[in-house]
Amino acid sequence: MRFLYVYLLSLIPIILILFFLKEKYYSKPLLKFSSLSFFSSKKSFRTKLLIIPNVLILIGICFVIVALARPQSSSKYETFQANGIDIMLVMDTSTSMEAVDPTVGISRIQNAKDRAKEFVLKRVNDRMGIVVFSSLAFTQCPLTLDKDTLVNFIDLIDTRITKADGTAIGDALATAVNRLSKVEGKSKIVVLLTDGANNRGEISPMTAAQLAKDNNIKVYTVGIGSERDYYEIEDLFWGKRKVQAQGNDLDENLLKEIAAKTDGEYFSAQTSKDLYKAFSSIDDLEKTTIEHTKSVNYNEQFMKFLFPGFWILILGFLLKITILKRLP
Repeated sequence: MRFLYVYLLSLIPIILILFFLKEKYYSKPLLKFSSLSFFSSKKSFRTKLLIIPNVLILIGICFVIVALARPQSSSKYETFQANGIDIMLVMDTSTSMEAVDPTVGISRIQNAKDRAKEFVLKRVNDRMGIVVFSSLAFTQCPLTLDKDTLVNFIDLIDTRITKADGTAIGDALATAVNRLSKVEGKSKIVVLLTDGANNRGEISPMTAAQLAKDNNIKVYTVGIGSERDYYEIEDLFWGKRKVQAQGNDLDENLLKEIAAKTDGEYFSAQTSKDLYKAFSSIDDLEKTTIEHTKSVNYNEQFMKFLFPGFWILILGFLLKITILKRLP
């Protein structure tokens, strides 16, 4: 709360001092006698009550002064305007993504899904969509601001979603670029995750990268997995057992070229921890611009003091001229 005429409040201590001096030194005697020896030194109960009207009048005056000082309450409003980024997540769903990361004991694709969901939930003001691919590529979820829907679609992703094995990086990137090129936006990016080399599809990865560059779309590439990863297989005689992955098909040079051509960046994610760092780095590099303005509204509050002050004054004057009237 603030007071528009705060200097008026300085009258309150002055009035309090004057009231104190009046009661102490200038109180009018009730009756005049030549001697008070016939009376008890104690004041009667009614005599003690005679100060009440003056106190009420004093309180009423103070309330009126506060009202005249124009008390005002404030209400702050903030208006946000978010200039979000349009982001397409492109996720590899080839069978090699079933390889298990020994540092955490879960598959590459589950790692990718967990980190992707964290990334989605951080980007509150950004439209995001999902493209999945193996030998085929298709849009799993178009661009949307509904983060719950995105998370649900990510949960549905597995290595059987396209029903055809292989790695069509070029087709997948072209699909994402096609989606982003159809929407208006100041900033557009693709986050492409894969553990393999391009071996399927009709569009070459570098052709898709050129399309991204022509449409001012930045591509961040993430290479997943390491030679330490293993597969869990069911053996007729030995049951479930671990089989070490034979080599690593990841084409890091291609992913670096795609990122460089589009002014993006390549991240190597050999472990789940590395993948977390990769998504965190992309999150830091691509910040949403948020503009906000603040406004303050002031509401008059003087009536809350004026009405009580008025009625307290009336009560004080009524008591002073009736029940608690001093004798002449």
